[in-house]
Amino acid sequence: MALYYPKVVDEAPAYIFGGLAAGHDLVFVPDFALQPRSFPRRVLKFLLVGRIPLGGRLTELITGYRGYQWLTTLRSGDRLIVNGVTNLRTLQAIAWLTPKGVRRFQYFNNCLRFFIPPDEVAQRVERMKQMGYHLVSFDPQESADYGMTYAPQFYRFPEPYDDVPRYDFFFCGVRKDRGERLDQLKHTLQEQGFTCQFLVVGEGGQSRIDYEEYLHYVRQSRCLVDLFQEGQVGLTRRPLEALFFNKKLLTENAHIAQFPFYHPHNIFILGKDHPSQLPAFMGTPAVEVPHDVKQRYDVNTWLHYFD
Repeated sequence: MALYYPKVVDEAPAYIFGGLAAGHDLVFVPDFALQPRSFPRRVLKFLLVGRIPLGGRLTELITGYRGYQWLTTLRSGDRLIVNGVTNLRTLQAIAWLTPKGVRRFQYFNNCLRFFIPPDEVAQRVERMKQMGYHLVSFDPQESADYGMTYAPQFYRFPEPYDDVPRYDFFFCGVRKDRGERLDQLKHTLQEQGFTCQFLVVGEGGQSRIDYEEYLHYVRQSRCLVDLFQEGQVGLTRRPLEALFFNKKLLTENAHIAQFPFYHPHNIFILGKDHPSQLPAFMGTPAVEVPHDVKQRYDVNTWLHYFD
């Protein structure tokens, strides 16, 4: 199996895929979908790539990215998972370059309507299917709406740790469209006497932290905060970090109550549970989630959705 990520695999996916069992057949494909660096190559890509069938070597010369040539080395029966590429011409070029008999999957771990105009999503999805891609999404609602396979968000079992909690609540992320909700939540928590470690990237000089440092905060916190983009049903990574690190979770996602790992002692749902119940929630010991339930969200289980 080959897995393509549209950028260099960053720290969080690298950490998660580090949990793969020995003997797995996952191979990361060299990058090939970025915009060419030089203007002449950009023009050539616009005029040629994805418009007419081209060989791997020629496509590589035009774009400057060797992954295109690598695609031609796949064999019938291999599986190619393309992660989050929505440019139809790039996908067409991939389809032309992969040998006959290679099964092509397109996996989305973000909602399509967040980066494609909503009125274009259905048409874009249909074109991908016509190219021979089997579409897989982390979002159950989007999967149902557009006829895609649903594969839940995934994580990995962490190594044992003995960090002592220093914070009650931990959040790390950019403001996006949730800035006002984030400020109000922090104020509510601090008014109730809780300690908060909220790292808002890009605000007050706070720069992005690497994932190992982020996990350091996770291990030292009692409860993780999950404020997601409105309209999303699928899980963000935060609930699974809480699940696998045995932390409590404070989330806006009311749909999480439908997941098998949900327990009211572990997960507080804003909008469903009243803020006045937070002291009782935090004062109640967490309930251990069975290993077999966690296993459903492990990266090794996720790979089976592409069999």
